[in-house]
Formats: sequence, structure tokens, C-alpha cells
Amino acid sequence: MRGIAAVVAVVVGSLCAASVADPKPKPKPTVQAKAKAKANDDAQPAKGFWKVLVKKGAKWTLKETIGDSRRTLTIETYDVRKIGTADVARLRWTLIGTDGKKTDAGDTESGRYTQLAVTPEGLYILYAEQDDARVAQMLKGKPSRSDPPKAYSGTKQNHGRYLMVRSADYICMGQGPEPDAGECPDTCDGTLCISATDGPAELLGNWAPGVSVFEASD
Repeated sequence: MRGIAAVVAVVVGSLCAASVADPKPKPKPTVQAKAKAKANDDAQPAKGFWKVLVKKGAKWTLKETIGDSRRTLTIETYDVRKIGTADVARLRWTLIGTDGKKTDAGDTESGRYTQLAVTPEGLYILYAEQDDARVAQMLKGKPSRSDPPKAYSGTKQNHGRYLMVRSADYICMGQGPEPDAGECPDTCDGTLCISATDGPAELLGNWAPGVSVFEASD
């Protein structure tokens, strides 16, 4: 009996030690959750917020801030023009490696928008391949984002798209897991943050090349 009791004590002790030493790991916070922590529900962006994205000759530089590669991402406007009342521009995204190699990184499906149009109604997210006739047709519909931008959460109806307002001058929009999707095992969403005065300022998560973090330099 003493032998059995000793075995039981050892087993119980081992289980208790395991429960203390190896607790259930917490799910990683999503990019959306991190951005939401900085959101300001009382801030109200002004009309004309999106115009910075279609300025002629604009160029923005984002630097990779995690990992060892420290790559650079540049965003430039080109082919800036008027279509009706809309200001329209194509955007060129270039990823520059540490070896200086340049790669086209534009991808409208991943938040690296290749063509945009701005009207008094809002922002239209387009594709570089769309010609003026197609853009004019798209402008007859509702904008992709309102002007001024308004915060909203990801839902099943909008496939997890969201927009958060950090300040009157700064918003973050992205796409993440839909409600009731369960725990996120890794990076499950992507976010682009924009300043009304300084343009693209952060590119995070799945929308960043290599699922990374790129931020504007001070």
C-alpha cells in the first residue's frame, strides 16, 4: 500500500508541477486588437481626409521595424488626373531589400492599393488595370470608405473589414477574422494606417510584405 501511495504522490506531484510550469498559452493579440487599443472613439476626422492619397508627385517611405532584414517600402503617386469630379491616382509600391534589390509590391487585395479615387463622397479603392472608362463607371456607385472616415467593426457581412480612428488626423483600416472565427493561432489580419497630413504611416500584419511591420520614419 505504501508503494502505491508513493506512486500516486509522484504522479499527482508531476501533474501539479506541469500545470504550473506549462500553463495554457494565451492566443496572440491580433493586429486589429493592438490597433484598437490605441483607438479614440471621440475623435472626428475632417472632410477631405483622403485627399492626401491622390496628391501629384507624392512619395512616402516606410521602414521595416521588426526582424533582421530592415527592408524599405516606398509608395508613390503617378498618373494623377481628374475624372469628372474625382481626383484619381495610381500608386506604385516598391519593396527595397537590404541588398538594394527593388520589387513591385502593389496588391490592392492586400491593402497595398494600386489605384484610388477621391470624391466629396469618399474614397474609392480601385485597381491599376482599370482604365478611365471603368473608373468612371465605378464612381457611379458607393465609395469604399466614407468621407470623413467613420469607425466600424468587422462583421460577417463585410468579411472582417474594419476602420478605427486614432485621432482626427489618423485612422487605421484593415481586414481580420470574422466574428466567432475562433482563436487566432498567429497573425490573422492586416492593417494600413493613414495620416490625413502625412499619408500612409503604418503597414502591418498580413498586408505587409512578409507578414511584417513597416512604419514611417520620424
